[in-house]
Amino acid sequence: MRRYTVILAVLLCLSLGVNAAQSAQNRRLSARISTQNQREMSDVLAAMADIEVNLSKLLIASGAQQSVTLLGETALLAQHVESGLSRLPLRYETASGAMKFAGQIGDYVMTLAAQVSGGGMLTSGDERQLSQLLDACHAFGEHLAGIGEQMAADPTIALADEGIAIGAAEGEEAEGGEGSIEYPSLIYDGPFSDGRVPGKALALTGERLTRERARQAAAQYAGTTSDRVTDAADSGGQFEAFGFTADTDFGRLSVQVTGQGGHLLWMMPEQAEFAVRLGQDECLRSALVWLADSGFGEMEPCFVQQYDGMVVANFASVQEGVLLYPDQVKVQVSMESGTVVGAECTQYLTNHTLRSDIAPKIDEEDARQMISERLEITASRLCVIPQNSGERLCWEFAGLFGGTQYRVYIDAKTGETAEILCVAQTADGETAI
Repeated sequence: MRRYTVILAVLLCLSLGVNAAQSAQNRRLSARISTQNQREMSDVLAAMADIEVNLSKLLIASGAQQSVTLLGETALLAQHVESGLSRLPLRYETASGAMKFAGQIGDYVMTLAAQVSGGGMLTSGDERQLSQLLDACHAFGEHLAGIGEQMAADPTIALADEGIAIGAAEGEEAEGGEGSIEYPSLIYDGPFSDGRVPGKALALTGERLTRERARQAAAQYAGTTSDRVTDAADSGGQFEAFGFTADTDFGRLSVQVTGQGGHLLWMMPEQAEFAVRLGQDECLRSALVWLADSGFGEMEPCFVQQYDGMVVANFASVQEGVLLYPDQVKVQVSMESGTVVGAECTQYLTNHTLRSDIAPKIDEEDARQMISERLEITASRLCVIPQNSGERLCWEFAGLFGGTQYRVYIDAKTGETAEILCVAQTADGETAI
């Protein structure tokens, strides 16, 4: 009898152990599925936000080429939304309606793309339809964001909702809340801050430096003396550089100086937060003085943010009054001391050169006629922008539409719309999409 009791006890322990292991495995599997679902929803929300931005740009686009590009991008985004929704554990009623709406978006914009690429233009009816579709997309995105919040709060729930009007692609108006959806990951620092990167670094000139001469250059960039600069890790690749650590009166900086020519590659503070004692304008003036002293020539701020007690500004080169967006340096200025504590110069070193053809064939007034009347123009200037593997000389027009700021770029040689950027307001400043 005792033998049977022992055997039963052993079997019971084994069973409990197996059940515990199975439960742990199920919990891990559930956690992985929950994480995947939340990631999928984030991707869908990001794509919906991109669709909203593209539709708003279409309402002020004036060129066929730009319209077709935006419409094609929107169709691909709609496919991404539809695919992502199909992988989420939504109720059938919710999933089918949402996927139908995403499919309608894709079908509608592809129809418009075929119309425009075939030589037609967007009619006033098309524009009204796009405006309605934009409202519907905003409401739909807010609704999906609410479901995403449910997922984050309780990953174990079966995702359900009350549905949403989705007939806007066929002319019906959709209802939605008054909140706003966050902008997607396509937000970047500023206009053309991720400019083209050609095979050769155009501004990487000069003779090969010794480490000691590079140390002297690092001291100058950091605003200290060479005896306060110590060796650090070097970097290789296209921008082979000497690494240093510089002790300054305002903190310790990491500095990388190129072996060829002694150009500043980047500089950053080890302390990432400063007290706010100075204003933005004073910090920008300090940055301009530092840029001139460091050999960057004439530059203008083209994008400014403020965070961690620093004014962080992108400066672009200026040639004969023309702003060169590909030639940018991002500068960090401490609002505590007014000194430059950081800079990122890769884009400038990659692209900076003397442009030989910056005379427009189309004057500003003619270019202005290419802009939609919906855009209330507030400023304009001539600039060079990066596009694909090359550059375009453009007239830049800044303006307002529907309470949102936009920048429209008209090719100064051909009169075509080269680019449209939407400028969004964030807690730190402006960002361009």
